[in-house]
Amino acid sequence: MTYSGQAAYISVHPEAYAYPVFYTAPKGTLIPTMILAVLAAVVASQAIITATFQLIAQITKLSYFPSIKIVHTSKVFHNQLYVPLANWLLMIGTVIVTAVYNNTTSLGNAYGVCVIMVTFFDTCMVTLVALIVWLLPWYVVVFPAVTIATLDGAFLSAAMTKVPLGAWFTLTLAAVLAIFFIIWRFGKEQQWTAEAADRAPLDRFALADGEGTYRLTRHGNEPVSTNRGFGIFFDKIGDGSTPMVFSQFLEKLVTRPETTVFLHLRAVERPTISDDERFFVYDLPWPNCYRLMIRYGYMDEVITPDLASIVLEQIRQHVIERNATRYHNHAHRIGVRHEISEIQPVNQVVKNSTTVSAESDTASALASIDAAYAHRIVYVIGKEEMNIRKASPYWRSFLLSIFLFVRHNTRSKMANLKVPIDKLVEIGFVKDI
Repeated sequence: MTYSGQAAYISVHPEAYAYPVFYTAPKGTLIPTMILAVLAAVVASQAIITATFQLIAQITKLSYFPSIKIVHTSKVFHNQLYVPLANWLLMIGTVIVTAVYNNTTSLGNAYGVCVIMVTFFDTCMVTLVALIVWLLPWYVVVFPAVTIATLDGAFLSAAMTKVPLGAWFTLTLAAVLAIFFIIWRFGKEQQWTAEAADRAPLDRFALADGEGTYRLTRHGNEPVSTNRGFGIFFDKIGDGSTPMVFSQFLEKLVTRPETTVFLHLRAVERPTISDDERFFVYDLPWPNCYRLMIRYGYMDEVITPDLASIVLEQIRQHVIERNATRYHNHAHRIGVRHEISEIQPVNQVVKNSTTVSAESDTASALASIDAAYAHRIVYVIGKEEMNIRKASPYWRSFLLSIFLFVRHNTRSKMANLKVPIDKLVEIGFVKDI
């Protein structure tokens, strides 16, 4: 209604085009109109800030932007975010743009083109969603889409006349951001391709010989030694394959901790996770080797000083439950066979011996884990460096140089792992991309 009123007033008083809001204000209402204008600007700025935080969080998850600090400020609303870096950049950018333009007309031109382009692209995106995601019939989608797109296109073509008058800034900024997002995603895809060679099952790196000794498969059958201690290897992928940090540790040092745990931290879009949904432990083919996945909400604190004791407790609980289930099933099968043979006394003896054996094996496994934990705790994190492959095309080298420069000067996912320094080991390795 406000815009329609301004357009009607300008059609009679063309000179009001310069400042339509204040020219159309009735006499005596200039100050209230200015207050409303300021409040409207505050609302608009808050919308832009909130949208910026949301978009940064989303494109970061999609690997189109480097990892930056994102703070969740509500236990109720998952999308209530605060991004400190983005907040400072918005403030600096606002001051610079205001100082450069120094008049509201140019700012209005830049803002107007931005708004109408967003409207036009929204129409295009909703049309694609209706066809691809909602699976609506094309004849239901096409008519309203074409109608709305035609109106948006008319407004967009009119707004393009303002490009030389200040709207060029909006288009330039959008182009720069889009190029940066594409370069970062391209670099991440090249990184994933290079890392794929080191993500494989454990038997890809070492196999047991006839005597039960594990030997490297790619380095001359060299035997893998076992060191006393409790090793926690951080697994950033968590896809069921061998963590790259462990494969590098194994092939460089030709040894492994007595008890080995691959630890993967998986974030979920909930404020907090209950204990019965938080921990998942899996056995791996090697002796005393486990995979532990910890699910956590955005308000949970996962990396705490007692992280190792939490890992130990989950591994112990898993061993107890696994052995209990295993021997229960074994006793059940034996019992069924004896019931068929109608040999009840022997059945009871077998059950008793099975229970004793289960308790003995469980106690032995727990004692081994506890001894390793008591001897030494080591957190192992990978420190990956990357080089551009030789003989790469110039355009590829240029794009990857930008990616690597930004990557070296931003935080990695492992930057949030504040583990005890005296128990931390970093394994460095170089990958060609």
